[in-house]
Amino acid sequence: MKNEVLKGSIILIFAGIVGKLLGALYRIPLSNILGAEGIGLYQMIFPLFTLALIICSSGVSATLSHLIAKARAEKKGNIRSIFLKGFFYSLICSLIFSLLFYIFSEQTATLQGNVLASSGYKMMIFALIFSSLLAPFRGYFQGHQNMLPTAISQILEQFFKFVLGLTFAFIFSNHSVELGVVGAFLGISISEVIAFFYLLIKYITFKTLKFENKRTPFIGLNFTYTASYLIIPLILAFDSFVVINLLNINFTEQFSTIMYGIQSGIVNSLINFPVIISVAISLSLLPSLTFLIITNKKIEASKKLKEVFNIIWIIVLPCIVVFIIFSSTIMGFLYSEIEPVLLVIASNLLQISAPQILFICVLQISVAIFQSLGNEKMPVFIMLFGAIIKIVLTISLVRIAEVNIYGVALANLIFYAVSAVVSLFIIKKTISFSLDKKCLIITFSSAVIMSVVFYFINVFILNIWTKLSLIALLGMILYIAPIILFKVVDITKFLKKGNDK
Repeated sequence: MKNEVLKGSIILIFAGIVGKLLGALYRIPLSNILGAEGIGLYQMIFPLFTLALIICSSGVSATLSHLIAKARAEKKGNIRSIFLKGFFYSLICSLIFSLLFYIFSEQTATLQGNVLASSGYKMMIFALIFSSLLAPFRGYFQGHQNMLPTAISQILEQFFKFVLGLTFAFIFSNHSVELGVVGAFLGISISEVIAFFYLLIKYITFKTLKFENKRTPFIGLNFTYTASYLIIPLILAFDSFVVINLLNINFTEQFSTIMYGIQSGIVNSLINFPVIISVAISLSLLPSLTFLIITNKKIEASKKLKEVFNIIWIIVLPCIVVFIIFSSTIMGFLYSEIEPVLLVIASNLLQISAPQILFICVLQISVAIFQSLGNEKMPVFIMLFGAIIKIVLTISLVRIAEVNIYGVALANLIFYAVSAVVSLFIIKKTISFSLDKKCLIITFSSAVIMSVVFYFINVFILNIWTKLSLIALLGMILYIAPIILFKVVDITKFLKKGNDK
């Protein structure tokens, strides 16, 4: 049997890296084009866009992936019918939200603290509709453990967003910051249309197996899946309404918007870059683990989880080290146009936020595991508990002048840490799997040595390109080499698995 999780993850990780590189390359010049205030307006809109998109699509993608994988395992169920349920749900839901955003755009922007965001809301609705319609197609192919259409559509999205979003933002920003944000969302909208037509063509030409009809409960499962994906966007939406208003207690509206833009737009974009690994693995893990559990292959499922968490730990650890030690260098290199005082704020926020990368990855994988086990409600309760802590901390900390925007970063870190640790504890009681002690010891020891070396490089080497070269070279020697030498990851074993039949 082929290692479908590994194969699917590699495809999605590659697409994710390409997409995130394009996304990062997009966000950096976009920040320079729009300025700190413009990116603040952009980030006021984006959490609500993400929230609506989650409701309209993310649950659909996961639900279809689960139901189709289950139908294939049991050889029962109408796969085309399952897909159409998801498609029409996303279509109707996105149309309703688009209408609401258009009607209440000014009121929403005013409540958030800056009415200039209202025009961006009106343009955002086109991106919402077509982006929502990508989800049922992706869930359909993922349920067949075919990750390639999802990967290609993601690359198409990011490429055309990069080209068109920056072009329109640049042209429109010559008139005003407000119109620059509108131009950015126009580019996103067109990129979603292109990705939609690609997946539509793939769907029409894709042949699926036909099984005997069986009633599949789409709505109930989709509601539960959507709820688990909804907590974090709700938290971000909460921040978009509350943070600027709390900062306004001690700062001007413009500076409050700028600080919020740095935290939510610039810093979070960097934090989310390594997270593509866990996103890719969780998308591949859900149908594969569902298939194993339904076919009662618990030993294989346990081994798969151990491999997944090993991979997450190995990849995430050096990212955290680099972000903490080289935070000022990274910010200065990527955002040279931003004022020095704002770069200091960005650098400090990156250092505080870096450890949350590990907790985000563990939490995402945990959600996929709960869904595979048929315990879809558990991550909802866990994250609701964490969200209450996060909300209390945000309101308490941000209003303090000396803490200000750093309160958001601290509250986010604690939310992800609590949610991830509780999730992992419950999963280990359900599925008997262990973390590899050899992996933990060798990677942690290598990371400590690497941290010391990187610290001296950061202090004594001034040239940015020399720093980058030394990071790449010594990272290979001090971190990757021990992992291969002590066979923490057996490359030949993985390659062999990929070719097994």
